[in-house]
Parts: sequence; structure tokens; C-alpha cells
Amino acid sequence: MSRVRRDFRACVEQELGDLINRNALSALLRAFISCYSLYQEDGKGAKYIPEFSKIASKRLSESFSCDKVKPLLGEADNYIKTLFNELSKTFDAVFTVNMTLTSRLLIYTRNPFMPLEITIAWDPVLNLPYIPSSSLKGAVRAWLEVNNVRSIDGIDIDDIFGKTGKEGPISLAIFTDAYPTACTNKLIEPDVISPHYKGEEIAEVDVNPVPLVFPTIAPGTTMKFVLALRFTLDNKQLLDPHKAVNIAQQVAKALENGIGAKTSIGYGRVRSVVAKSSAKC
Repeated sequence: MSRVRRDFRACVEQELGDLINRNALSALLRAFISCYSLYQEDGKGAKYIPEFSKIASKRLSESFSCDKVKPLLGEADNYIKTLFNELSKTFDAVFTVNMTLTSRLLIYTRNPFMPLEITIAWDPVLNLPYIPSSSLKGAVRAWLEVNNVRSIDGIDIDDIFGKTGKEGPISLAIFTDAYPTACTNKLIEPDVISPHYKGEEIAEVDVNPVPLVFPTIAPGTTMKFVLALRFTLDNKQLLDPHKAVNIAQQVAKALENGIGAKTSIGYGRVRSVVAKSSAKC
């Protein structure tokens, strides 16, 4: 390893020290910019972003071990409880849904953006990975449509979850973002893929795969979110407490079929349960 390459690695590792007590998103952006001038391509296909991602993914995993991250997980749990209590004042039925990951979870987001080869959704305030509400609703809706479920208890899924790709009335269901509240060993676990092709035609003997290391949320992590339901839409009552419970159970069931990216190869599998509920008569 060249001296320049050693200096680059030392720079990234120094910039990403003690991430648990810093804003990880800001630290990654600062390191990405600050250490670039020390990087030098070695002529063997190595590029800056994959090299940076490899070191950053390892540092995230080391910093966010479960013993270190407990205070942040406690804050996230309190935040979910606060959301539940506040939404209960406004909506007719509110549920807390707990999801325990049985495989690695990979969730993309464009904003805020992590400067990694394969990014991960990260909340800059709670300093934790999260699942955007749009990803939760999208996963539920996709499962219902694939299984040709057009209604729940006679209520059209367009009314429950909104119309896909169209402007329409406000839907009955509102999802919050999901946050980790417990883990077993590590919260962040590095994973690796080795893409062989980049779109252009290339002979098999000329393939030079570059391993890409990226962060995932580790199996065993518990994620929580709040599902809120209103009973009326356009001044017409469509739901009651019993139907609301059935919708919450369908949501939990749908999520068990996968959330996020790479679900077709086993990522994003969860065990879901409706853990807490509040409904107006």
C-alpha cells in the first residue's frame, strides 16, 4: 500500500472517529470532502467512492454497536411514543407497529444523502437509520396489488392508502417513519456485492469486478412506526374500530413480505406485530 493510500485511510478513519457522539451524516460529508485530496487511484480499477464507502461502512458498524447505541435507541422509542400520543388526539384510530428484522435491511433515500456507493436512509436529528414512511406505504400497497387485493372490509385501497401516481383526496391511512428502538449485537452491519458489468458489452474474460461495501441495518433490530387512521373521507364514514384493526393487521402482514431494496434476494424481511392501539368509538 502506497504512502498516499495510507494517508487517505488514516484521514477517513480519523474524521470518522467517535461517530456515536457526533452527527454521523455531517461527519461523513466532511470526511468525504476533506480526505479526497489524499486519494490517488492505483491504476487497478479502484475508485474513490468505493474505497471511501468501505472504510465508512466499517466505522459505522463499529460505532453503532448495540451497547453504544442504547441511549439513541431510547430517544427513538420515546419519539415514537410521543407520536402515538399526539396522533391519538387527532385521528380516530392509532396503532404502533413493531417490526423485528430477520434479514438485513437496505433503505435508500435521496435526501438527506450519505456520500456512499450504496447509501442508506439516515435521520440527521436522531442520528439513526430509519425507514421513510413512503417506503412503508409503498411496500404495503405493492403487496396488496400483487395479490390482487382491491379492498379491505369493503373499503377500496385507493381510499385507504391514496391513489398511485394521481392527485386525489386525502387517504384514510397515515404512516410515520420507522425508527430502530432495540438491537441484538450491531445496529449497522456491512455487506458487500461485486457487480461484474456496468451496462456496456464486455467479454467474460475481461470482467474486473470491484467489490462494493455498504451499510445495512442488521438482523435482530426492532423498528417501530405509527399507523394512524381516520374513519371519514369526504364527509363519508367508511371505517369503524373493528375495520381499523383489520387494516392495521393487513399492514403488518404485508410488511412481512419485504421492505426496501433487494427484497427479491432476501433483504428486508421482518416479523411484524401490532403492539399498541387506540381507537375512538
